[in-house]
Amino acid sequence: MVTEKKKTGQTRRRRRRMSPGDRIFTICNYVFCFLAACITLYPLIYVFSMSISTPEAVVSNLVTLLPKGFSLKAYEMIFRNGEVWRSYYNTIWYTVVGTAISTALTMMAAYPLSRRQFFLRRQLSFFFTLSMFFSGTLVPMYLLINRIGLYNTRWAIVLPTGAAAYYIIMARTFLSTIPDSLYESARIDGATEWTILRKIFIPLSMPIMSVLIIYYAVHQWNGYFNAMIYLPGRKDLQPLQVFLMKILINNESVAGEVAGSATMSMISLQLKYVVIVVALVPILCVYPFLQKYFIKGMMIGAVKE
Repeated sequence: MVTEKKKTGQTRRRRRRMSPGDRIFTICNYVFCFLAACITLYPLIYVFSMSISTPEAVVSNLVTLLPKGFSLKAYEMIFRNGEVWRSYYNTIWYTVVGTAISTALTMMAAYPLSRRQFFLRRQLSFFFTLSMFFSGTLVPMYLLINRIGLYNTRWAIVLPTGAAAYYIIMARTFLSTIPDSLYESARIDGATEWTILRKIFIPLSMPIMSVLIIYYAVHQWNGYFNAMIYLPGRKDLQPLQVFLMKILINNESVAGEVAGSATMSMISLQLKYVVIVVALVPILCVYPFLQKYFIKGMMIGAVKE
């Protein structure tokens, strides 16, 4: 109770000390944040409202923000389609496996670069930084994947994008903040580099690892270009984003594949919004659980003391 009263008193003193200019800035800041939140939330609410409104309201463009009526026919049509579930499974597989591989490779690359004792630290850091500005083009990458036998396989999606140079540098910056005394004490006790990484650095690196997991998972979940290039003959391996692209860009309809009634032509427009919701909800549900570590990892990894 005493601590809460002290905090309340300090807050009141700060408000009293605020100059008129600071108050105007604070008000403008709140207004700007509110408008930014409204601009961000409006498309999400609009798409969700369109997906659950009645087909007649969607076709007549009666939905502006809140849903008009209630109908789940479009969801029923989508979830009855076997291609949706197959694409969903492929996307989950690419996201889980690709994120695990990318996070592991990033941490293993960042660990030696964060140690001052590593004699190739500067050379490899320069090499990773250079790769951010100069990268291989599509044709050499396509020929390489075809030559090593990854073409038309799942591994063509997760292995070529195994680790990003920017995330390696970000993880290296975070690992550099871990005191050298922990490393030296472990070496004195006879621990190997792999033991130090696995038992000391990784448990202390959960904030930055959560950042890497979010970035890599979002990248894998939203990825569709590599699947178009490396999986053209394997529709059974294509992710959900390719299915979404077929409906949104190529205007392919799944209504005829699911049902044959005359009312399905009215639902074809609503199917686009339903697929967007289906593809967006899982990644939105995961983010709140990692938000705490995400903010902490971004702050610590961005500043080196």
